[in-house]
Amino acid sequence: MPSSGRDILDRAALVHRWDCPAVAEPALPEPDVSEVDAAAAAAVRRPYDALRRLIGQAAGLLVLAQTSQRREILDLPAVAVAREQWREVTATLGDLSAPRSCEGQVENLIRAARLVGACLDALEASATKEKVDASLALDRVAAAYRLVQNSSSDKLGMTMVDFRQSCCNCAPMTMRAS
Repeated sequence: MPSSGRDILDRAALVHRWDCPAVAEPALPEPDVSEVDAAAAAAVRRPYDALRRLIGQAAGLLVLAQTSQRREILDLPAVAVAREQWREVTATLGDLSAPRSCEGQVENLIRAARLVGACLDALEASATKEKVDASLALDRVAAAYRLVQNSSSDKLGMTMVDFRQSCCNCAPMTMRAS
């Protein structure tokens, strides 16, 4: 007898496998973060997360512009949203007073924000050109991604991909238990 749609949805809602050790634990242990690291996480986390999302948006818009060769892409609300988010993250980084231990991370984030801004400028400038060539802008997006990736810190919970709610996160716990 075929399974109903509800059964499929019930199975899809499961995050962990049945034999995952995380299911048996009431809560994941709190990370060991010092006061300086906690202050750094609070100061740096917001622009880090914003840049991480913004890089994905900019890359998607550039790929869409490059592959479609249509100027109407600039009329999409996503372009205005990306520009506004870029302004916000740039302002946040400008006002940031991060602890000394995070100066390198903050500098990487500022550089990444400049690159993303240049990508958005290139996208907007493509409206005046006959053919869209986003290859340089896509290279800049890749460079911005690397800068944000280099600013990542597992200890501070700043990772490019968040696996905290997935079963993929269980593998490190299993390895620690061994």
